[in-house]
Amino acid sequence: MNDTTAPTAMTLVAPTRFLIDYAAMLTGDIDEAKWADRCGSTINHPAFVLGHTAYYAGVCMQMLGSDIELRDEDEALYKHGVECTDDASSYPDKASSIAAFNERITAAADFMESLDESAFAASSSETFFADRFPTMGGVASFMFIGHIMFHLGQISAWRRVSGMGPAS
Repeated sequence: MNDTTAPTAMTLVAPTRFLIDYAAMLTGDIDEAKWADRCGSTINHPAFVLGHTAYYAGVCMQMLGSDIELRDEDEALYKHGVECTDDASSYPDKASSIAAFNERITAAADFMESLDESAFAASSSETFFADRFPTMGGVASFMFIGHIMFHLGQISAWRRVSGMGPAS
């Protein structure tokens, strides 16, 4: 960040980037064989969580004016309402999932740093968040921090369901 970075971006970028490290802490010791396993439950597995949050970081980037292109395959796997499945062949492997998540979250943070304050002050009235957040800054705060953190909490719960201890 520099002296011309928008104040809202300055507030959002560091926590957004931190989530890369937090996700690494949660996923580093997960065995590849369990990466897309719901462990006999309906809990979202790590492959789904990282893909879903990376996909929606891209959706939010588009809402903020980015020309990022999202893949139809990702929408089919990760769109809100699509159920996480135990079919590991439907999801990228662990290394690819982590790399895609890291790349997307880094791109989101870099993109936010390029925006001026007016992008965050803009109305959210044309989005599906209009009744929840009046500005795009509110949308960005939720999507880049709250939404991702909520789903990373699912990985923490998944660790327990799968018989792993807490991340360290």
